[in-house]
Amino acid sequence: MEPEVRFPPDKRERLVLILHPQRASSIFYYVFSVVLFIVGLTFMVLTSYGTISSDVLSWSLSSASMILGVLLFIGAEGRHLFTLYIITTWNVRVRRGIIRRRTKRVFFDEIVECRATGGPEETRVGMGEVEICTAADKDCPALVFDEVHNPDGVKEIISRFMQTIPTPLPWGHLERT
Repeated sequence: MEPEVRFPPDKRERLVLILHPQRASSIFYYVFSVVLFIVGLTFMVLTSYGTISSDVLSWSLSSASMILGVLLFIGAEGRHLFTLYIITTWNVRVRRGIIRRRTKRVFFDEIVECRATGGPEETRVGMGEVEICTAADKDCPALVFDEVHNPDGVKEIISRFMQTIPTPLPWGHLERT
């Protein structure tokens, strides 16, 4: 039997994992935005060749279609790029936003339950959600990692940190918000 190796508790917070929502969760928006852009571009080309009468209505509709397609694509990509799910040695965080970033965190000693959920379609492609519940309300999750890859693995990482909370708490000096 091997002796158990115990590391001294670290007084500094360390980054463990950063996750983003998977692009596959927004596949509808990507496809729809590309289709809108192509339809608008096609109408512009057909109008320039004279196949469609060139009036203000056809030009406006094709321009609006192209602009809406680009905006949908940017919105879907922005959701992916500007949403971070962060796991550190002290807490889990969700950071959202471009200009006004909002961060919500839950320390490991506050977590009561961590569960991985997902529908059958999500499970087939290895995606799902990780819900983190606190003692304040076990039914309503305090944090949700939406559309992450391998939610069972993320849940296992969080559960292991919950089981190995050091005493005294290295984050005990921080204000809980």
